[in-house]
Amino acid sequence: MPPIAPQLTTSSPGLLVPEVAPSTIDLSARVSPGGEWVHVAPSTLRLTDDHGLVYSGRVVVPDWIRCVYYAPFQRHAINPDLDLWPEGYNQCHPLPVSSLSDVKRGGIFVVLELERGDYLAILPLVGHRSAAWLRGDGEGLRLEAGTFGTAPGFDEELPLVAAVRDQDLYRACARVWAAALRHPALAGVGRLRHHKNYPEVFNHLGWCSFEEFKLNIDERIIVSSIRSLAASDVPVRWVIVDDGHVDDGTRGGAPAADTQEGPGQVSATLDALRLHAATPHPEKFPRGWQPVVESIRDTRIRWLGLWLNFNGYWGGIAANHSLGAELDAHLVTVAPGVKLPGESTIDGEKFFEALTRPAREAGFHFLKVDNQAGNLRKYADHVPNAVRASASCRQGLDTAVRRHFEGIIGCMAHNNLCAFHQPATQVMRCSEDYKKEDPWRARHHLHNSFGNMLWLGQTVWGDHDMFHSSDRYAGALMARSKAISGGPIYLSDAPENFVPELISPLCFSDGRILRPLAPAVPLPESVFTDPYEDDNAYRVIAPLPHGCAAAAAYNLTHPAKPVHGAWTAGDHRHASALLSPAEAAVWACPAEAMLRYDCLSGRAEIQRDAVRYTLSPLTDSFVIFSPVQQGWALIGDPRKYLPPCAVTRFEISADCVRLASYERCEVLVWREAGDVICEREIVSAGEGLWRVSLPGGDTITELRLKR
Repeated sequence: MPPIAPQLTTSSPGLLVPEVAPSTIDLSARVSPGGEWVHVAPSTLRLTDDHGLVYSGRVVVPDWIRCVYYAPFQRHAINPDLDLWPEGYNQCHPLPVSSLSDVKRGGIFVVLELERGDYLAILPLVGHRSAAWLRGDGEGLRLEAGTFGTAPGFDEELPLVAAVRDQDLYRACARVWAAALRHPALAGVGRLRHHKNYPEVFNHLGWCSFEEFKLNIDERIIVSSIRSLAASDVPVRWVIVDDGHVDDGTRGGAPAADTQEGPGQVSATLDALRLHAATPHPEKFPRGWQPVVESIRDTRIRWLGLWLNFNGYWGGIAANHSLGAELDAHLVTVAPGVKLPGESTIDGEKFFEALTRPAREAGFHFLKVDNQAGNLRKYADHVPNAVRASASCRQGLDTAVRRHFEGIIGCMAHNNLCAFHQPATQVMRCSEDYKKEDPWRARHHLHNSFGNMLWLGQTVWGDHDMFHSSDRYAGALMARSKAISGGPIYLSDAPENFVPELISPLCFSDGRILRPLAPAVPLPESVFTDPYEDDNAYRVIAPLPHGCAAAAAYNLTHPAKPVHGAWTAGDHRHASALLSPAEAAVWACPAEAMLRYDCLSGRAEIQRDAVRYTLSPLTDSFVIFSPVQQGWALIGDPRKYLPPCAVTRFEISADCVRLASYERCEVLVWREAGDVICEREIVSAGEGLWRVSLPGGDTITELRLKR
C-alpha cells in the first residue's frame, strides 16, 4: 500500500506544517438506513505525491451479502491484466465480488446489498479540479483522490464520496447521483439525464460507416453508401461519417493504420496519428464535405453526423497544426510534438470551437466524439492539474455542442470524470465496441451495455453502438437489445446486406424508432449475477407507454452452457428503475392482474405463478408485461419488438376502449371475457386476444363489449 500523501495546513502566515489526513471514512456510522451523505473535505493546502495523489483513506462499509463493483479492465474484460487508469476506454465492467480487499483500482461505483436487506450505493466524486476513485488495498476498500498532475500542492475543497442507503436498489443508485450533483462543490459539473432533452435525430433509425468500412472511407465510399441508403427500403434517416476522414498529416500511399484492438487498447499505429486540420483529409475528400452534404438532398436522410476525436486525434494535436495561429496561445505541449488544450476553461472552449465549427458550417447536424477517457491519461504527469485540464475540455466540448449541434454521442468515456462532466451531453456509449460475428464480444457487449446503465444511466442515455443486421451469430439478439436500450439505434451493414425482417420491427415506415420511456437496466438479482459463469439467465427490463414493460433474458455464459430463469408478475414494477419520480408516477397504473406476452412465440397469458424457462447459449427470451385494467390489457402491434409503443392512445372504461396508432397497423388487445366489437375490422385471435385494424394518424378507434 502506497503511503498516504501528507497534507498541510497553515498555523501562521508563511508557515506550513503537516496535517494528519483522516485515515478512515466509516460509512457504517455516517450513513444510517434511508440516509445519504456527501463528503467534501474543506479547503486547506495539501501536499501531493509525484502523480498528484492528494488523499488516500480506508472506507468502512456495513456488513453485506452481495456486491457489484464497477471499474475498467476487470475480470472478463478483453484483457483483465490491462490497467490504463485514469483512462477507462470503453471498458467499465460490472463485476460481482465476494471481497473488496482485492478489487481493481479505478473503481467508479459500488452497490452493496446489506445484511439488513437494504442497499448502499457508493459514488466517488469528481469536481472541477480533483477526482476520486476506489481500489482494494489488500485488507479492505480504499478511497483515493488526486489531480494526476505535477503541482506539489492542492489548496481547494476536495470532493471525496457520496453514499446513500435505501430499501430500494434503484432508488439508492438514483439518490446518490442526485445528492452528489446538487452539492455546491460540484455546481456546474453535470446534470441528471431526466433534466436533458433527448435529441430528435436519435428518435430515428441511423447508419454508421465504421464497422463496415473501418478507416477505409473516402468521398466515393461515403457518397455511394448514402445513395444506396436513400434507395433502400430500410428507412434510415441519419448517417455518421466515422473515423477515417481526419487530416492526420499522412499523404500519398502512407501505410494503412491498424484499427483492431490488440490487447484491449487502441493500437500504437493509431496512437501515433495527430490532428493537423479540422477539414477532412485532402486526398480522401478532395472537394471537402460538399459532395457528402449534397448527397442527402432530396432524400429521406435528414441528418448527418461526424465522428471527431476528443483529443484532436488518437495521438493528440500536431505541433505543426493548421487550426490557426491564434489557437496556439490556448494549447500546451504534453509530449514531443503533441499538444492539447491548456488547463483553463477558455482553452477548452477555444479548441473545441476551432475543431467543431467547420463541421457545423459544412452542414453536419450532430457529433460522435470518441476517445474521451484517454484525455485525462494524456494530461497525467504533464500539466500541473490534469483533472482541471480534462474537465475544461469536457466543458469546452459541451459549450460547442450547445452552440452548434442538435446532439452528441460520447464514446470511449468510461472514467468517472467523463460521467460527471457532461452538462449538455445526452448520449454516451455504455459498452466496448460491437464486433460483427464475434460471439465472445457479443456476450460482453450485451452485459456491459445493460449493466453500466445502473450508474451511467443516471446522467445520460446509453449508446449500445452500431450493429450488423446480417450478423449470423447475434443479429437478432442485437436488434432486440437495441430496441429496449432507450438509446440510438443504428446499422453498419453495407445497405445491400440489410436484413429487413430484423430491422422493420425496430421502427415505423418513416424510420421513427419505437423507444422505451427510459433505458433498460438489469433486474435486481441480475445486478449481482456473473452472466459468464452463473447458471441463471441475465435479465433486464425497461418501461413502455401505457404502463407496460419489456423484459429480456439472455444466456451469455462463457464457456457456453444452458441457463435457467423465470418470469414473475413482480418483475414489472422494476421497469421504472431509471424513470424520475414524476415520470414513474405517470407510468404506474393500478392493475388487477399482469398479462405476459411472449414476443418470440406470440403467446399471451395471465402471469400467476413463476414461468420458468431454459436458454441455450447466446439466445434470449423477450416478453411484454401489460397491466390488466377493468378487464382489458394492451399488447399492441405484434410485428414490432416493442408492441405497445405502436399505440399512441389506450384509454379504458368498463365496457369500452379507445385507442389510436402512429401509423396504419393491426394491434392486439386482450379482454378477460366477452365478445369485442368495433366499427373497424376486428377478429378473435384466441386466448382472449382480439386483433383490430387501426388507420394510424392518431385516429381514435373504439372497442366495445357485445351486449
